[in-house]
Amino acid sequence: MDEFPYLLSPNCQIEGVEQTGSTLHITACTTNAESGCPVCAVASSSIHSYHLRQLKDLPVGEQAVLLSIRTKRFRCRNPDCPKGTFVEEIPGVLVKYARRTPRLRKALWHIGQVAGGQAGARLSRRLHMTTSRCTLLRILRQEGLPDREAANVIGIDDWAKRKGQRKGQRYGTIVVDLERHRVVDLLADRESDTLTTWLRTQPQVHTVARDRSMQYAQGITAGAPQAVQVADRWHLLKNLSEMTERVLQELLPRMKQQMSVPTADNAPRDIFPRATSDQERQAARRAERLRDYTLIQYLRHQGYGERRIARVLGMSRGKVRHFYQAETFPERKRHYVPSMLDPFLPYMDQRVTEGCLNAQQLWREIREQGYPGSSSQVVKWMTRQRIGTREGRALTSAAVPLGLPGLRTCVHLISTAPERLSPENAFLLDQIRHDALVDTLYQLVQRFRTMICHQQVRLLDDWLEDCSKSAIAGLEQFAASLLQDYAAVRAALELPWSNGQTEGEVHRLKLLKRQMYGRARLDLLRLRLLYSP
Repeated sequence: MDEFPYLLSPNCQIEGVEQTGSTLHITACTTNAESGCPVCAVASSSIHSYHLRQLKDLPVGEQAVLLSIRTKRFRCRNPDCPKGTFVEEIPGVLVKYARRTPRLRKALWHIGQVAGGQAGARLSRRLHMTTSRCTLLRILRQEGLPDREAANVIGIDDWAKRKGQRKGQRYGTIVVDLERHRVVDLLADRESDTLTTWLRTQPQVHTVARDRSMQYAQGITAGAPQAVQVADRWHLLKNLSEMTERVLQELLPRMKQQMSVPTADNAPRDIFPRATSDQERQAARRAERLRDYTLIQYLRHQGYGERRIARVLGMSRGKVRHFYQAETFPERKRHYVPSMLDPFLPYMDQRVTEGCLNAQQLWREIREQGYPGSSSQVVKWMTRQRIGTREGRALTSAAVPLGLPGLRTCVHLISTAPERLSPENAFLLDQIRHDALVDTLYQLVQRFRTMICHQQVRLLDDWLEDCSKSAIAGLEQFAASLLQDYAAVRAALELPWSNGQTEGEVHRLKLLKRQMYGRARLDLLRLRLLYSP
């Protein structure tokens, strides 16, 4: 039996090994002549009886292992001891009432932590450590987690326990150790009182990174007044983008009145012909829409309603309603797409009238006037001019201003760094900056973005003062909100900490929550999220 010396402790002797199917049955007995009472610690060599224990152990190769160990029950010789008899102990092998060895239990604990209940049970079967999902979860709850070092720098954020359901949304709070890159704790809600209570048990915390939530700010101030609060830089940029959208939403109606938007009827130039591949894709999409329209009209004449058609065909209600109510097939309308070429069309018409038909020469001339694009659009335009000349019709270009971009596009143009904009977007940005208020907004937004990305704290006070003088209500309100949280905003520009790690742990928490389905209660989520191999 020397090939199995590692299986048991030195106090055990292996008597036999038998293979039954896929199970290796190992029988052993203890060799201790005496043992100490677990209550009074008095040694005894008086044997009362023998006791057979059967335990599962780690597999050997592809064989599951079952241990049958014969242990001795001793009489306690201390007359004052309340324990009359006791069973000898084998450290590392036998645990009271256990049906598995500690090392097998530890292996199953790791499997449950990594894979969860049902997936862990499937994995343990493949590893010849068969168990059930409920047993794995029970082992997780019983074992708990080892003690950890206290965190000094933490990040906090909320996470959704229940979201988008009729019973209402419920949130919890996650706490992350930013120095050691691991989760510290999960709190049951995101109320300031809960966070205050938790922080009072952590007096060593000296820095807390958070989002712009005032509830968290109040909880940190009450629970850890000694801690420095750091506003998350990503959330500051997100608040800046939201403020920019609100301001532009107020400015766009006035800007639209100043700029006439071209349509397919009053376009300053003919729409350039599509490539053959584009035409083929457009024809295929039209054929697909026509097929859907024909099928919906057929079901309509059969007496089907909109809801039933959407359910049968697997289409959205909006699409079904659009085709259901149309008397004829609704063709898509041609629309004019503004181009960087539009402001230069009058000059190009003049040069063609003067006899210049060289597209490359014309492109070089308008490029000197500020045209940022390539020569391809000029070549397409010149080709259309030559076709019109051969057909005996003049293709003059009306001077129509460039169309105003949509709200989201304007927000993107103003919020993005200039070096990251394409030439087309840079041209659109120049057009909308003709408005004085938009130009002021752009300059202040870019200054704030640069200040946050490069952590230039010395520029903060000047920027806040310029916002208060900008005559833009949204900017003034945004600056006022930063002044209310001035210490945390300034710390964000001075310290390296942010909530990036915390957001990543929230993402991991969501994955675990969805993996565990209905068993994902707070205690199990906490055990699995705080686990580290």
